[in-house]
Amino acid sequence: MMTTYDDDHLTNKNLDRLADFLHKELTAPSLATEIPTGAHLFHGSYKDVALTQGNLELASNLLLGMTLGYVDDAPLIMLFEQENGEQFLLDLSATISPKQATAFINQFHQQTQQRVAAKLNQTLAI
Repeated sequence: MMTTYDDDHLTNKNLDRLADFLHKELTAPSLATEIPTGAHLFHGSYKDVALTQGNLELASNLLLGMTLGYVDDAPLIMLFEQENGEQFLLDLSATISPKQATAFINQFHQQTQQRVAAKLNQTLAI
């Protein structure tokens, strides 16, 4: 079961983290060049589990949208802050497998068709 996060609070945290990241990159560039063009950028932090979990949920929702075809494919990148304040990039696209999402959707589709067919057959047999 997915947890529901306060969207406004999560958005404000993300905007604050983005402002901090951009300020750091303007003064001493280090990670920005490693972020793929067009990537969806998510923030995570060792010290802020709610932020990290909320953004992982958002990334999962985007992946589902990409798998279903209503969101354009793009890399999913997490900018993660470690306990000591250092940051690194985590490629969520490689961690959250689109193949697994596609397999799940295909399995769900097949099971649904089977259940509906069984229900129709049962109803027709009466």
